[in-house]
Amino acid sequence: MRLSLKDFFKLVFSIALTGFVIYNTNGDFEWSKAKDAIINFNFGWIFLSIGLSLISHLLRAYRWNLLLSTQGHKPKLLTSYLALMVGYLSSMAIPRLGEVTRCTVLKKSDNIPVSFSFGTVITDRLLDLLMLGLLLLSLLALKYSLLQSFFIDFIERKAPFILDYWPYLILLGIAGIIFLYWLIRKSKEENSGNGIVSKLLTFIKDFLIGLKAITQVKKPFPFILSTLGIWLLYFLMLYVISFGYGPTDDMSPIAGLAVLVMGSFGMATPVNNGIGAYQVFVAGILVAFGIAYEDGYVFAVISQGSQLVTVIIIGFLSLVILNFRKKKQIETDSAKDS
Repeated sequence: MRLSLKDFFKLVFSIALTGFVIYNTNGDFEWSKAKDAIINFNFGWIFLSIGLSLISHLLRAYRWNLLLSTQGHKPKLLTSYLALMVGYLSSMAIPRLGEVTRCTVLKKSDNIPVSFSFGTVITDRLLDLLMLGLLLLSLLALKYSLLQSFFIDFIERKAPFILDYWPYLILLGIAGIIFLYWLIRKSKEENSGNGIVSKLLTFIKDFLIGLKAITQVKKPFPFILSTLGIWLLYFLMLYVISFGYGPTDDMSPIAGLAVLVMGSFGMATPVNNGIGAYQVFVAGILVAFGIAYEDGYVFAVISQGSQLVTVIIIGFLSLVILNFRKKKQIETDSAKDS
């Protein structure tokens, strides 16, 4: 895969931002404590967490196939799963590259237009956003006063720039929405040219078809069930790890829900896999539940680290399998031609 100049700058920016977050939020953290905790950790809970995460990825691939099938595309579940894992691996190098990568894989394997499959990926992400919003509302209903004080304190200590620049951030968001609306309106107009603008508008048309695929799903019950299953498994894969670490082994399910919600916000930040931000968000919210910041940080390092290692291993294996299948297909096609 070629690295464009744009992707290179994204990578540099992401690494710099990751370093900035880690340095400015945990400069005095005793990393030897994390090392000792890992050595003494009950790894059985980590392996259980990894198993749950792999099932959640399989469910996500299945749900993705349901979206793709709305336009007659029926890739094998294994192919979608491999594409998904390779996409996760790509995102470890450059944030959000995985969304495009997994679409590219299906383009090569099943000739599914990238523009359409990318639209289904955005739908996939919007569903995640919806579920995260519902979980946040549930958490607020259960622990409103606790979370209110947490968010105020967190912003004042960790992200004071939000208080200073929030009007500009809102204006930037509005400008982005207006630009997106303009592109969608233009994509609906007839355009027979062959220029870059025409190609962009054609891409957007296909993208919108993929985005609307959720309204055409032929198996709504399995689709809803898989969506709920994905997030249930996300909760369980984080929660079970708490049993393997002394300071968190009696963590309540509500605290586990808070970890899932705040960890998801940390993962959404524009740094490599949320590294640094994830630990800050998780450790910060666990303080509200009576767990020391340092202990919460160690828990976050272990919970995220185990998933990153899994993505690296399974992602590389998926890449090897896809390359092997491609090579075998080329050999088969050559044999047929001869």
